[in-house]
Amino acid sequence: MALDFPKINFKVPDYLPAGYQFQGVSYYKNFTRADNADLIDAVSITFVTNFGQENEQTIEVLAAKGNGNLLEHNQLRGAHYPQTASETAEYRQETTTIGNVTGTLFTDERRYKQRTETGKSFYWQDNDVWYAINYNSEYLSQEMLTGMVQAFVFPQQVQHVRYDGEGNSFPLYDESDLLAAENILGFEVKIPLELSDTGLKLISSTILRAGDQNTGYWFRHAADTLWTTYRAADNSSMYDINEYFSLYQSKEPLFDTSKLPLTRKVEMNGVEISAYEDPDEVYFKSSYSDNKRLEINPAYYLWTQDGIYYTAVFSGMDKYQEDNLKAIISVPVQGGYPTT
Repeated sequence: MALDFPKINFKVPDYLPAGYQFQGVSYYKNFTRADNADLIDAVSITFVTNFGQENEQTIEVLAAKGNGNLLEHNQLRGAHYPQTASETAEYRQETTTIGNVTGTLFTDERRYKQRTETGKSFYWQDNDVWYAINYNSEYLSQEMLTGMVQAFVFPQQVQHVRYDGEGNSFPLYDESDLLAAENILGFEVKIPLELSDTGLKLISSTILRAGDQNTGYWFRHAADTLWTTYRAADNSSMYDINEYFSLYQSKEPLFDTSKLPLTRKVEMNGVEISAYEDPDEVYFKSSYSDNKRLEINPAYYLWTQDGIYYTAVFSGMDKYQEDNLKAIISVPVQGGYPTT
């Protein structure tokens, strides 16, 4: 899927140290000048080992092309680049040959870092594309680094590393993603682009895989599920900017209701809905800023419809929760790409 949206023609490693596996890939643009004079198109690919454990470690591979560079855009783990004229550079750089590739090795020398290990970046150019490997030196040996650097090939030539994301959760971007999600779930889903008469629009959709080993979300789901989120426009007169609701659809229950206080039961369009609260934050933790709670204690609404389990989780929207529930319950399931 990532290769359907390339901004640059880049290579990827066809060797990973033991225990590491592909985690995710993203494209982005970076620039700091108003005229975009230092614009770069970049790709970030992450690999992870011991996911979700205290000793979790990641390796990031970057590829970039443009008038700017990854150093000045502060994208190198081994080089905290000064952001102001008064700030002092806190890294060491040296020309180094790794395997058969000559580049620059950056080493983070900040005294006060969020993590105790030393961040490093090996940075080199191949034709018109710049590459970097971001890693922590305590967990990646010189031999491992050499193996990765010497194994960069174009994606179509990869033979030894899996980039298919098998078993991972993944976001839905187009019809092929939705069809893949429905094939995994085993049923057609409710996924309108907007909810009629509510002012809410779909802002994200993700297939969450049970037993996912290298991508993490809010809670560890016991079954494959479709997670969609709806929010109003920023200038909405009905909703606060932080209010939204998420809908989960699965073949099996995702939430243990014995851990949630039941507040009431309601019936809508012939469907019985049970409402719960989560005061102990069993499933979702509140967000805070300057010791101020940002997220309202969510309201949960659970129901089954045509053999499918649905859960709507509201953050706010107190006056409109039931209206929004009626809207989503009345939406038919649909195969293929959603339409308004």
